[in-house]
Amino acid sequence: MSPPVENHGPLASRDDLVELRRRFAETGRVVVGNILADAYAQALRAELLAWPRWALVARIDGRHYDFDVAEFERLPVARRAELDALILAEAGRGMQYRYERHPLYDLDYDAGPLPPALAGFRELLQRGAFLALARAITGQAAIAFGDGQMTRYRRGHFLTRHDDAHPTKRRVAAYVLGLTPDWGADQGGQLQFLDEAGRVEDTVVPGFNTLTLFRVPRPHLVGAVAPFVETSRLSVTGWLREA
Repeated sequence: MSPPVENHGPLASRDDLVELRRRFAETGRVVVGNILADAYAQALRAELLAWPRWALVARIDGRHYDFDVAEFERLPVARRAELDALILAEAGRGMQYRYERHPLYDLDYDAGPLPPALAGFRELLQRGAFLALARAITGQAAIAFGDGQMTRYRRGHFLTRHDDAHPTKRRVAAYVLGLTPDWGADQGGQLQFLDEAGRVEDTVVPGFNTLTLFRVPRPHLVGAVAPFVETSRLSVTGWLREA
């Protein structure tokens, strides 16, 4: 057992750092349970549930689009069906995604005023205990900051195979902060890690107050949320980056 890591404000105390680092070194990925103090995790989830401004993101004819969700849902049924068909056709040809997001932090983006818990997590992406923990688990002392976005997957949402590589953003690792309780495997929306042949190596079912951390580049996908699901798969996602 590793020596305990004391509580640092919104992060929970833990005594499994040595084991987490060993597993990350061995497999390039790890799921950290109870990453945040419970009250803080509950506050983050509540703020995501109440967040009013979401963009539906997808590709059409190779071009990225951000559709304001409220405006998209007011479109005539026929127009929405037309866009849905174009989105699905793109998925049949290659890389595609369909989910809802709102940026939280990046070097060239200012999210403006945020409610307290989200503002606190934005701070954690820039300095402090969250980055220190990520450096300790990954063994990457060069991690300088993290970027982030709020994400919401609802029925039919998905993200096809990709590896998160980017030519200029110097990504070291990717993270998914899960904020979804009581989510079953049959509801879809699972994070799946793939080998080079495209076979599934590991699957992470959405959870609450969990941090999935994995090395970049790494082939992975998010399976489609089942059509009967009434709730949302909520998370904060992003990348840990060198300066």
